[in-house]
Amino acid sequence: MTLDANQILALAPDSASARAGSQLAAPRNWSNLGTSDVALWGECQGSGKTPYRTQIDLGGPAFKCTCPSRKFPCKHGLGLYLLCTAEPALFEQGDEPAWVRDWLQNRQVRQEKKVSATTLPNPEAAAQARKREEKREDKVDAGLLELQTWLHDLAREGLASVRSRGQGFWDAIAARMADAQAAPLARRLRRTGSMLYQSGLRNAETLVANELASLYLLTQAWQRIDQLAPALQADVRALLGWTMSQDEVLRQRPVADRWRVLAQSTFDDDRLRARATWLHGASQGRWALHLQYAVGTQGFDQQLAPGTAFDGELCFYPSAYPLRAQIRRQDEAWPLSADLEPSDLDGLLGTYADALAAQPFLERHPVLLGGLVPDDADRGIVRDAHGRRIALHPAFRHPLHLLALSGGHPLTVCGEWDGRMLLPLSVWHDGRLYNIDSDFI
Repeated sequence: MTLDANQILALAPDSASARAGSQLAAPRNWSNLGTSDVALWGECQGSGKTPYRTQIDLGGPAFKCTCPSRKFPCKHGLGLYLLCTAEPALFEQGDEPAWVRDWLQNRQVRQEKKVSATTLPNPEAAAQARKREEKREDKVDAGLLELQTWLHDLAREGLASVRSRGQGFWDAIAARMADAQAAPLARRLRRTGSMLYQSGLRNAETLVANELASLYLLTQAWQRIDQLAPALQADVRALLGWTMSQDEVLRQRPVADRWRVLAQSTFDDDRLRARATWLHGASQGRWALHLQYAVGTQGFDQQLAPGTAFDGELCFYPSAYPLRAQIRRQDEAWPLSADLEPSDLDGLLGTYADALAAQPFLERHPVLLGGLVPDDADRGIVRDAHGRRIALHPAFRHPLHLLALSGGHPLTVCGEWDGRMLLPLSVWHDGRLYNIDSDFI
């Protein structure tokens, strides 16, 4: 796979690694450079006596380096890839050395095990797991009953009465949800309370009321979960914190397509770093959300560069409206070249209505909207081809970049729609995808 510099830098775990990698992308830092059809390699002299051996599997891309850095990819991997993109003639074509070949073979073995992984049922372990599940369900029952009572009281008092109580009022009920082993509800309650105290947030009371209504609907669904369809039961349990192992997901029926990497964002999720990548199937038009988590400065297992595409198979988590998926097979990727086919606002509203009818707890819906022009008078909105206003999400921090890219002309934006506002994540402009999280920071 040949990526451009922006796509390579989008793989960096943080901005410091991107800067350091760019500085290392000079011939004087490297020796024994080589390339084959499937890999790149080279040696970079660090502060020690022995140079660091750096290697890249182009099919991923995947990186390995002998340096002590816990970041992934490290600055050496980024520097090597950037150097190859800028000066490919420096890399001698030939067979991989043994240290590269062994690593590639080990990666292949692990990938084959991942694809064919199956877990044989263990009756004793299954019985113990069920006992743990029953205890957890009892805790969730009690916690959600308490939350429902809290919501009833709040509805009687009104939101105006709680603004003066401060964030502690919300943190208290959030802590109770954490004790009840419903951690996602705890995060949502803290986030909801904080909306009331964010200066400049438009319609804060309306946003808070909508979120509280969604939480109340979720408590009602849990009380009637046995009456729901199995797929919707899976959604309710996921929203309350139940998880499914990767092996279980990969046993679901795979969906094969040419998957386009259209947007990517990295954010903190409690003590973890999370990376969300939106994929779009070229032939089926199906969306997929690929989530990865890492601790501290550790890298993410799979490298997906925005603005690329790959042939592969995804396995989706059970859901009434499946979006989240794991990658079962990923072939070599290449840069996007063909124009994307966006929808308009009417198409978005129709698709979103269908999605919400199937999964009423849907928090975000991916969208590829065309014909959008940023409003130079009100940076909090964009307008579609008919001049209709579309509000931008308050979390969006780069309205000036949209305006600069547009120059008053229509843009195609990939983002997330919550039923009221659009959160832009990337922009397709002049045959190139600009990923906002990496290109504009």
